[in-house]
Amino acid sequence: MAQSAHNFDFSNKKLVKNTFYNLLGYTVPMLFALFFIPPLISGLGKERFGLLSLSWIMIGYFSFFDFGIGKSVTKVISEKIGNKNNAQIPAIFWNSLIFLFWISILVMLIGLLIVPSLLSDYINISKLNYEEALSTFYLIVLSVPLVTTTTSVRGFLEAYQKFSVVNFYRIILGISTFVLPYIVFLIVDSLFWIVFSLLMIRLLVWIFYLFAALKTNKELLENFSPLFKIEILKPVFRISIWITIVNIVGPIILYSDRFLISSLLSLTAVTFYSTPYEMITKLLIIPTAFVGVLFPAFSASYVSDPNLSRDLLKKSAKFIFIFIYPIVLLITIFSFDGLSIWLDQDFARESGLVLQFLSVGILFSSLSSIPNNFFQGIGKPNIPATLNLIELPIYVFFMYVSIRIYGINGAAFFWMIAAGIDAVINYLIAYYKFGIVLGKNLLLILFTSILIVLSVPFILNFLWIKIILSVILIALFILISWKMVLIDEERRFLLERISSIWVKK
Repeated sequence: MAQSAHNFDFSNKKLVKNTFYNLLGYTVPMLFALFFIPPLISGLGKERFGLLSLSWIMIGYFSFFDFGIGKSVTKVISEKIGNKNNAQIPAIFWNSLIFLFWISILVMLIGLLIVPSLLSDYINISKLNYEEALSTFYLIVLSVPLVTTTTSVRGFLEAYQKFSVVNFYRIILGISTFVLPYIVFLIVDSLFWIVFSLLMIRLLVWIFYLFAALKTNKELLENFSPLFKIEILKPVFRISIWITIVNIVGPIILYSDRFLISSLLSLTAVTFYSTPYEMITKLLIIPTAFVGVLFPAFSASYVSDPNLSRDLLKKSAKFIFIFIYPIVLLITIFSFDGLSIWLDQDFARESGLVLQFLSVGILFSSLSSIPNNFFQGIGKPNIPATLNLIELPIYVFFMYVSIRIYGINGAAFFWMIAAGIDAVINYLIAYYKFGIVLGKNLLLILFTSILIVLSVPFILNFLWIKIILSVILIALFILISWKMVLIDEERRFLLERISSIWVKK
């Protein structure tokens, strides 16, 4: 990819190619999840599967204890590569890795001390599964250094645009998350050994990442030093401080619903909530794959041509909405039918409404991810950080009240409302602070489409009516979006992509 900011657009082959790699990295594991989650629930039982779900959450959350170093390393090293200032790259790489290792050791030690009280005081678990849960949680905490240091090595590879390598190992890790527990369960019925196998795969991936980094920049090995020099990481810390706030507060907001459900209700309720949650949030792979590539594009374009960066945000929001909305509409309409086929009628009764609310929330979250990454990419990470700090106490309080009164349906409903408010605030900031206007047509269609998805799916009962109405609504949405939302350049781009795919076939 050319270094000029003007090359960061949708016609750029590198941008599209890297987005495709990211999509593969997130999509392939989801397909395995669809296949392996039902037998895992059946084999482990609902309470123990709830524990496994919490294990996935905790391991994933530990990656946010990198204090923003991973993403900051990507930005700083990308700038060094662009400026051909390669001499400092090895020092930045090793110092960030050493810093994360020692910090994560401290976090791990604190975690080991609080595990018993966390399990006994905040998670509603039966006596039958308590000892197994305790040993499993100790094992999870021991993985903190492994998980956090991985983000630094991966950030280095992303700075060098090694998205193919990153996503190859991401696919391996993602598949293993669902396949390994099933294989281990067939051998030994132990949650401890299931989680142990997952951590061993993470260790192998960490080693492969490191070898890939050493191969990418051969000067790394030649300039290795175990000594930590804080002054080398000053440009990284300037960015990471704000990203750290987002990385710590954001996941608390994201995961607090399931921990509150486990505390206020039961682990069985966690299973009924987290199963549709785990599946529907996989839709976030589309905006995640997109913004992962857009992050350096925003950084590069805003310095030389702010208007280009603003246009990129508007175009990105437009495409994310057009791609995500039909999927969300179909899921909300067929939520009960889909869960009945995938799992069973009992699961559909308990989780159908949850899936509908969460689906709409995913639409809001997908849209808010664009301005959120725009702020970070242009060097304003304080905006999403401040917003998260304000939202945290309000979110936790109302989530607590919602679960207390309405159970898992209340949790899903408030999650949807909170995601919608967050999206509105992000776009208002983009408008008032940076002059970014989405356009009247897009806002009108967006408002109308959200009204439809918030009302129509909740009043449909008969399958044949659902099928006919969903076909009509999606056809109308595509037609109106094509005529009123997309501009000529974007229509040509889509037609070219469709034509190229058709020719290949």
